[in-house]
Amino acid sequence: MIEFFDITVKFVCDRGVSHELVRHRIASFAQESTRYVNYSKDNLGGDLHFIIPEWFKNEQQEGLILTKQDLVAENNEELLWKIAMISAEESYNTLIEKGWQPQQARSVLPNSLKTEINVKMNLREWRYFFKLRTAQAAHPQMKELTIPLLKELQTKIPIIFDDINV
Repeated sequence: MIEFFDITVKFVCDRGVSHELVRHRIASFAQESTRYVNYSKDNLGGDLHFIIPEWFKNEQQEGLILTKQDLVAENNEELLWKIAMISAEESYNTLIEKGWQPQQARSVLPNSLKTEINVKMNLREWRYFFKLRTAQAAHPQMKELTIPLLKELQTKIPIIFDDINV
């Protein structure tokens, strides 16, 4: 009766991926709050942390392009993304400095913001989760998290997870 055994996992991912995680109904979640965490304080010193999309991780960046038009013309989406993250960070910190509460200033934060989320599911739900979230059609950043976790669980509890192929 695999429903009686739970596994809790801590994921560090971007908020967009966390939105996919919380779609699983037979699970429990504890996620870092953008409402209460003040990113301009709370030992962060105003430095927000963003998750770099996995499709950028192998690309080489050449030179610095200064204008949006140059970014589009040069097809440098990675640099454009980085500028957007810097802009979001500066906007958030400015709003906090102007007296906004974290729950108000968070409205400018992007899905790429790093979050920590603890996920607890029973083994039956983990099986369903892995079949869905490691499939070829799954989001690349989700697969970046789930495939290594599945492989680890296949070594620790092979009888439960060995039949799930990636």
